[in-house]
Amino acid sequence: MFTMDKTAFLILSLWAAGVTSSVVEKRLVSAITCPDTERLHHARVVYEFRDGKSMTCGGTLIDKRWVITASHCYGGEDGTLKVELGGHPKTAVKKQLRIASNNIILYAKSSSEEPIMLLKLPESVKNINPAVLPPGDCMAPTDGDELQVSGRGATTAEGGPGVKDLMCLEVKTLSKNHCPDLAGTSYEKFTHIYCGGGVGGAEIKACKGDSGSGFLKKEMISKSFFVFWSKEKKADVLYGVLISGHEACEDKFVFVDLCAKKIKKWIQKLVS
Repeated sequence: MFTMDKTAFLILSLWAAGVTSSVVEKRLVSAITCPDTERLHHARVVYEFRDGKSMTCGGTLIDKRWVITASHCYGGEDGTLKVELGGHPKTAVKKQLRIASNNIILYAKSSSEEPIMLLKLPESVKNINPAVLPPGDCMAPTDGDELQVSGRGATTAEGGPGVKDLMCLEVKTLSKNHCPDLAGTSYEKFTHIYCGGGVGGAEIKACKGDSGSGFLKKEMISKSFFVFWSKEKKADVLYGVLISGHEACEDKFVFVDLCAKKIKKWIQKLVS
């Protein structure tokens, strides 16, 4: 993820004039630190290898006992998978939960199916409101819609270590047919995906630590309490899971579409 500093206007002006110095490239960025009241359901997913190394991803709490993330964030039964919640804001109490192998449920049955997974937590999470799936027969966002993704990946174009602050990035959506340069990539084989582009033409990248994060939008949803009574409330509605940025920083923002009927049905069957 990237941050924009106070010199953004000057830098964008230089870029428009055709200047291509490394300084300009580093600072053509658009993410900001997430407000303390936002993205509390963001999860940090950590896989620890037996040799002591680890890899980190993002994830989203979608139920008091379930987190959804990208399946490549799991390295197999030889290692240990943990989910950390409460890491944002900084004043929040962190809780790290170890996920048993039988509670790691991969969606993909083959390499051509979308690489997402559900993690069942060993206990219910308190004091964090989960994100919710779109109600009814939803559809993927249309081209140009602006949604938000969060993560703790590198904040410079060269990559490097992730950051402690949770970063939020506004992204405009593009349908798979309009995704740039997917031909010949590992993403081309997936059916239920869409892409994200920088708002206002900003340069954006997905880096290590970002993959698995949720792609959401604040919307009004109805919640039924009785047969004849329902109430509308604003909620964080989850539309996609970021699957790019796993190996290194990428220009591509690729999301799995959670409104795809078979994917949404799979989630609802497990998370009930």
